[in-house]
Amino acid sequence: MDSIFKQQISKFDKKDGILALCMCLLSVLLVTTSFALRLAGFPWPLFVTHVVNYAPVVIMIVIVLCNKQGLSSIGFHREKIWPAIRLGLLFSIIPIVFGGIIPGLYYGFNQLTIGALMSAFAITMLFAAWEDILYAGIITPRLYGLVRSGWFAISVGAFLFAAMHVPVWTMNDQLYFGSFNYAWLSSMQILRWGISFIFYFAIFRKYYSIVPVILVHTINNFMNVLVVSSWAPFGMENFWIIGHGARLIAAAALFWHIHKTEKTKKF
Repeated sequence: MDSIFKQQISKFDKKDGILALCMCLLSVLLVTTSFALRLAGFPWPLFVTHVVNYAPVVIMIVIVLCNKQGLSSIGFHREKIWPAIRLGLLFSIIPIVFGGIIPGLYYGFNQLTIGALMSAFAITMLFAAWEDILYAGIITPRLYGLVRSGWFAISVGAFLFAAMHVPVWTMNDQLYFGSFNYAWLSSMQILRWGISFIFYFAIFRKYYSIVPVILVHTINNFMNVLVVSSWAPFGMENFWIIGHGARLIAAAALFWHIHKTEKTKKF
């Protein structure tokens, strides 16, 4: 019996792949324009930012429903939901340890009230969820419709996920390519986004569920709220190599496990 993942991607064709790329482009244009307007001093409430961020997701959901592909085609379903959540919690240990506990012991932790923590967690989830739904749940699986190659789809998905961050971070002076040293650091930051996406998509790949991906991504980003900010060029803290190395190893191990499991089920 084929896995949930293989059952879903078998439904996609080249039109789905092209549509996914168009939604990626639309998302980058909307997010970049929104941020540019805020930098220019345009009065832009936070809820409008969320509306802009989620617009491509909503458009794709409407298209998916009209095409009768169902919400399960973007990772929203109840099949094996608890194993999926347990997987998300298990893989959350990596960002908690390498993005929270170790840097926190080194730099210190922010002293926040319970209310502030809950508010920050909710906002963090809102910002993480649209990226996960769009890039892990919608775009990357539909890239299989263009080329039936898993590594191609994952590699392109990771590239698009990383590239999506570049315009906003560059406008915010968090990426800079004007000198060799800063260009190298900026390139490493882009690599980090690519590695993070491979890590997230490995989790998605196991159960074709977007829920554990949102959980891990939210916890990963929430660690930045807990730890005292420290100066480091473009966010290149001392622990990123170990942390992202652990993400790559975990993703490779999970992909290997999925491959062995699905290969065994064929017999």
